[in-house]
Amino acid sequence: MRKLIKDFRDYQFVFYWYEKGTGRISPLLPTIHHAEDWATQQQRKDYSGTERRKRTQDDTHIAKRRKTDRRLEIDLDISTPKIAELKQSFAA
Repeated sequence: MRKLIKDFRDYQFVFYWYEKGTGRISPLLPTIHHAEDWATQQQRKDYSGTERRKRTQDDTHIAKRRKTDRRLEIDLDISTPKIAELKQSFAA
């Protein structure tokens, strides 16, 4: 199962998708919106069935059925300890 990771590298926040057993499966992405777009493109690419819904976004249904219809959440934030460490190094 894919997990969204938020990291802090080279003084900037980055997001990437990680899969257990495989490791990082996406490039480093600058925003959560880029991560969402990447995941949507991968899901469409990996899906071999026919697309039944004409619109890519369904505004008429409140219950979001597809993964790509739901708001994206960060599964693991590893940036917080890195920023704390950076702050401490500047304070020293």
